[in-house]
Amino acid sequence: MDYPRGLAGVVVDQTKISSTAGAHLTYAGYPIEELSEASFEEVVFLLWNTRLPNEQELYDFRADLVSKMVLPAETIRLLLYIAKEPQHPMSILRTTTSLLGTTNDVEHDEPPKILAKMLTAIAAILRIRDNEPLIAVDPNLNVVENFLYMIKGKRPDRKLTKMFSSVMILQADHEFNASTFTARVVASTFADYYSCLTAAVSALKGPLHGGANERVFEMIEEIEKEQIDPKDFVELQLKKKRKIMGFGHRIYKNGDPRAFILEEIAAELAPETGNKQYLKIQQALAKYMLERFGLHPNVDYYTALIYHCLGLDKSVFTMIFATCRTAGWLAHIMEQRRENCLIRPNSEYVGPTNQHYLRKESEEDYK
Repeated sequence: MDYPRGLAGVVVDQTKISSTAGAHLTYAGYPIEELSEASFEEVVFLLWNTRLPNEQELYDFRADLVSKMVLPAETIRLLLYIAKEPQHPMSILRTTTSLLGTTNDVEHDEPPKILAKMLTAIAAILRIRDNEPLIAVDPNLNVVENFLYMIKGKRPDRKLTKMFSSVMILQADHEFNASTFTARVVASTFADYYSCLTAAVSALKGPLHGGANERVFEMIEEIEKEQIDPKDFVELQLKKKRKIMGFGHRIYKNGDPRAFILEEIAAELAPETGNKQYLKIQQALAKYMLERFGLHPNVDYYTALIYHCLGLDKSVFTMIFATCRTAGWLAHIMEQRRENCLIRPNSEYVGPTNQHYLRKESEEDYK
């Protein structure tokens, strides 16, 4: 029998959280193009409850999340040590996620508290690695404002907050992607939330999943530094049998709907932050890839430039992706727990058969 590698095209379960049916991304039935204009808290509420909040619910939900964006002293003490280790930031985040499960109430912590602490922990890692003092949460700011404030040390303006909120929403969930499915597999064993998130973070670290955005920016940097025509760069990489990162998608053959919106954000942000040349390179490269191979940019392509425009080092791009995706991971863990069935697929054995072990006596047997 033939089996689709990587479970491509295989429906393994049902979900009410998000859908890519017809190559259109929706969260609980709402088109992503419309939700990108919503607030982050509204979309998190939607992912967790499959409905939008009313005005009072949104106010209470936002206040609850912000109030929980405080890390225990023991967590901070350990982070001050862990975050300075000379490891990839995603390795630091993996350990930190597991750490949160030991310095918090692992059996009783609920998604709002877990999401809030994950956001603060990621901001703390960035500050510690930059040798900057940690910033306390401001109860007068919303979740996205606080996250940007705790990263940069200054309160963001409304325009930047709106842009980054859209970025977080666009990356909040995407059906049964590799890290989300990993979280659901672990959740199906009834493991705690932190264990599920640690597994998801580990999956996201891979360059074929979340790690792609780092490699996208390395590619753009190389083109700019060497002053290479994007067309020539593509052909040179192909001769070396190297993949051009940030293009193509298993589901979106005619373009990733998230990438269209992200390109607009990048086009607005790049000139304002002195990154217009990077934008020109990206647009020229995207044009050639479409003409030459019929490939469109995916979600990783423009987020790389957006993160750079925010003043973030490329080594932490995937960690920022995790910031965006945590709400979706938690939604899927909750759904898996509610309608659980242990995920345990079968495999087809293709190894040798009819093997027999013949025991050989030796002097060692008699000692």
